[in-house]
Amino acid sequence: MKMRSAFSFVGTNFEKLLVIIIVVQLPLLLFHSFVTNMIYAVTPNAGTVYSVADFYYAFFTLFLFLYAQVPFIKYTYNELEGRERPLRDALLTYVVKGFPFFLFAGLFGLLAVIGFSLFVIPGFVLLAVIFTAPVIAVIDEKSIWKSLKESTLLFKKNFMKILLLIFIWGCIELFLGIALNQVVLNVTRSYAAIISVQMLMNMLFYPVFVVLLTISTIHWRRDFNKLM
Repeated sequence: MKMRSAFSFVGTNFEKLLVIIIVVQLPLLLFHSFVTNMIYAVTPNAGTVYSVADFYYAFFTLFLFLYAQVPFIKYTYNELEGRERPLRDALLTYVVKGFPFFLFAGLFGLLAVIGFSLFVIPGFVLLAVIFTAPVIAVIDEKSIWKSLKESTLLFKKNFMKILLLIFIWGCIELFLGIALNQVVLNVTRSYAAIISVQMLMNMLFYPVFVVLLTISTIHWRRDFNKLM
């Protein structure tokens, strides 16, 4: 039901979400592509399964994943609440209040990648615990750090739902990405074409996921507050 609501919301508000995609998400994706390509170019491969470059790639991916959520969350919440100028307010929130989220994304992106590197489960669980914190912080207009407590409580109450949301959506993107890469490789071996298709897929699916996460978090908080 929440999945249907997310797709319906994106379809109804696609033009305004497209502005956020172009203004916020696309520059971050280009930055991610440039930095990771540079890292792979200058970082030697020691012959292990995972190289240092892979670690940096995972970190930048998680970092931008957490950081780019802010305007999408704010816009979704503004529209659901019927607030005036939802797009303007979302972009303004990203510009004015983005720095704490930048630090948060950097710290927990690093911790999660370390957890994934040592053993997959710790990184996965840490990511799930802090997963709703950005949504709570944006909705309540409070510090991201003060939102961690409620995020932890929501995880304890809805841990299976949150874990499944991350796992299922991750698998969908992974397998779809592999399939699209195969299609592109059957047409051309151009690295630019492969990167372009990956970025396009991210620009289409990431907003849907953040909208789904926002709607789900609102429902989880409402159900949690009823029990209190």
